[in-house]
Amino acid sequence: MEKINSIIAEKGIIYLISQIISIIASLFLLFSYQMKKHRTILLMQSISGMLFGIQYMLIGAPEGAICNFVGMARSFTYSFRTRSKIVDHIACPIFFAVVFGCCGIYTYSSLFSLLPICAMIISSFVTWNPKTQQLRALTLPTSMMWLVYNASCGSVVAVITELSSEVSIIIGLIRFRKKRNT
Repeated sequence: MEKINSIIAEKGIIYLISQIISIIASLFLLFSYQMKKHRTILLMQSISGMLFGIQYMLIGAPEGAICNFVGMARSFTYSFRTRSKIVDHIACPIFFAVVFGCCGIYTYSSLFSLLPICAMIISSFVTWNPKTQQLRALTLPTSMMWLVYNASCGSVVAVITELSSEVSIIIGLIRFRKKRNT
């Protein structure tokens, strides 16, 4: 309890609330990589994006907030992949990549602010791919970009989340790998 009081005294109650929200968002994200179906992964990541967006708003990190809110909409949209001709068309990830680019222009404040934008542009194509193993593997580089950004804006829980995400992704890759006949 003393540690919590120390954090509140140093950073304020809003920061503490943001980190609690980040923990909940993290759970959705980490468990998403253990799901077997592409749709379930994306729906869980959509919820995670909404919560992370709120967390970044609370700590004053606008690029992280906007990226996560747009990412929430993107994940939800992509959950209809193979069920909608509009979502299945290559124009869909291109549209989201352009939106993230525009968000980057709007929120640019430093080189660090480019990291989530670049990560989200790349992941617009990665998460659109309906192959879950490729989704997991190709998420690793974008996770590293978020890791550096989170460290730069002081989101301790989000740093731990990205490190945990990378472990969860690797576990998911191993769990769902195809067995080779030897």
